[in-house]
Amino acid sequence: MTPRKPKSPPTGDIQTFNASEIVSAADRLADLKAPQMLGAVFDFIKDKKIGELIPDRFQVEKLLDDGLSGGAAALVNLARQHDPDSKIMGALQARAWKELAYYASDIGVGEARDAVVNAMAGYKEQYETNPESRIRSSINLIGLATLAQQLDIPVAEDINRVQLATSVLAELNQTPHSARGPQFHASRAEAFVALNDMDRAQSELGKIVQDPRTSAETLGAVTRQLRHLWKIGEQSEQGAGIIRSLGAAILTRDFDIAHLPADDVRALAEKPDPSEAQLEAIFGKDGPLSYRWVKLGMERAQSVGVIRNAVHRFGTGFIVRGGDILPDLGDEPCVLTNAHVVSTHPSDGGQSPDSTEILFEAADKEIPYNFKEILFSGQKEGLDATLLRFDGQVPNLKPLPFAPNLPLANGTQHVYVIGYPSGGELSFSLQNNELLDHEGPDKGTPPDPSVRRVHYKAPTEKGSSGSPVFNEQDWRVIALHHAGDLNGIRRLNGRQDSWPANEGIWIQSICAAGRSQNTKADG
Repeated sequence: MTPRKPKSPPTGDIQTFNASEIVSAADRLADLKAPQMLGAVFDFIKDKKIGELIPDRFQVEKLLDDGLSGGAAALVNLARQHDPDSKIMGALQARAWKELAYYASDIGVGEARDAVVNAMAGYKEQYETNPESRIRSSINLIGLATLAQQLDIPVAEDINRVQLATSVLAELNQTPHSARGPQFHASRAEAFVALNDMDRAQSELGKIVQDPRTSAETLGAVTRQLRHLWKIGEQSEQGAGIIRSLGAAILTRDFDIAHLPADDVRALAEKPDPSEAQLEAIFGKDGPLSYRWVKLGMERAQSVGVIRNAVHRFGTGFIVRGGDILPDLGDEPCVLTNAHVVSTHPSDGGQSPDSTEILFEAADKEIPYNFKEILFSGQKEGLDATLLRFDGQVPNLKPLPFAPNLPLANGTQHVYVIGYPSGGELSFSLQNNELLDHEGPDKGTPPDPSVRRVHYKAPTEKGSSGSPVFNEQDWRVIALHHAGDLNGIRRLNGRQDSWPANEGIWIQSICAAGRSQNTKADG
């Protein structure tokens, strides 16, 4: 199949984009230091199934009609203004075909063959015409040739894997030491994978992980390449350990919000740990401790679910031990969320429990669970909390443990938030997340002592209502997230000024109200 040639659109023309061209555009623009230009396009495609996108060609008007706020037009302008020789679009298309090849099992044999053939043709052209991209083009050609062999896809290009990988290493060795950053070590790692030298590949990956300059985005790109193109996680236990270690490393980097695929969360939570020697080789001497901390967080994430109805997903809830809130419930698993997410009180604005369900995607993406009734409710203007009983089948997941006390608000403590903002993907807020203040005992002065609030800087996304807020030490719940305002929210403990913050309700305030309700019922 002849690869499609990129063309710069004439002024005034309606430009169309094949799905394959759109899939990788955000990555390419990040390389160009202009990631904002295609953020809207990325938002549109990230939740789409790749197989559903293949046959379609999208027009700019169609993209804009779907709420892309100029993202497609930005791609047109990029090609028009900055790519007169089509080098950028050529590289973008090669990457797009490669990423389609990643999903060969989803798109069918014919489409997978086309994707591999077009990707190889694109990278061969980049190799021959763009000296600056020769190393990366060589690496991708080797990886695609390996993938083609695994998929039994015949390709025209005769790739000598050992010879090309050896030449890549020789060329990389000429790089000045001052210029040997994460991308240098990523290329060496892939070259060693091509030579089946996993020990040296692992050593290079350790240099990437331990380099403070390496961003979460860079680690994500390296992990995606190793997992989908080279498929090292399917080749050996060492390869599987590398993939899990890199997945954990991503969550230790500096980012505001991370979206981790549910399958990755499940693997980190359930698969055996890599060996301590491997963790130390990749993370450094504190590797086993860092990995166990991330793994515990992923185990907690499995008990956090997205709440939805027949039309849309709109909130978060999490499994708790019912007796921690209403003692008479004992060990019965229940779900805690906000009253403004699920409630029968009209002023709360929540959905009715009999029309909603919860899905724990990090545990099982296929099985939703229904609710029978509300066992406890604190209205939106107070505790903003609803405790729900499952109807029939109950998930085999661990209740999240509650912290008995709040951390000191001394400027050194951090909190973590896991949820499904606006019903979207499972989201982790693990960085830039300082605990700002709280109304907990003994120094807190809440207007209502039965409702003690917590303020934190965690960069949650809009719609994170019902998410658990965890402490830093051992992933125990300290609060139920319910509000936030980056433009300013009234400070706590009698302060009249405002600050940009998120707000949660102290979990022990909810427990105290539940115990009080239980006592009254017993009386």
